[in-house]
Amino acid sequence: MEAVCLDTHPHILLAEDDEALRDLLDFTLTRAGYLVSCCTNGLDLLERLAEGDPFDLVITDLRMPALTGLEVLESQLDNQQSVPFICMTAFGDRKTHEQAELFGAAAIIDKPFDLDEMIELVRTTSLRNPHQAKP
Repeated sequence: MEAVCLDTHPHILLAEDDEALRDLLDFTLTRAGYLVSCCTNGLDLLERLAEGDPFDLVITDLRMPALTGLEVLESQLDNQQSVPFICMTAFGDRKTHEQAELFGAAAIIDKPFDLDEMIELVRTTSLRNPHQAKP
């Protein structure tokens, strides 16, 4: 068995208040070769980003307690060190998509989604981020 060095794998910060979906995405992304850190709400997400840890990608639900994913995304507009965001929503109306795009989301995906679709979205978003290596 070959040893795996996680330091070379892209680091994803995942924010999802639904425990079952968060655990499923954590497991799926880890199996796909990504290093995953999790948050349970928007305030935790904002605090993790403010700590300055080097994340390659953020995946966030848009409707969460404390702060929404949109509010966190908007807070990053002036941040030169901002990482790409993939936004997930069960309320994927046109206005929500437009707001996420206006605030700089790299992608928006509507729930429910296929896990393979999410992995492909992460992979293609990762390829657009020049600071990140492909797993």
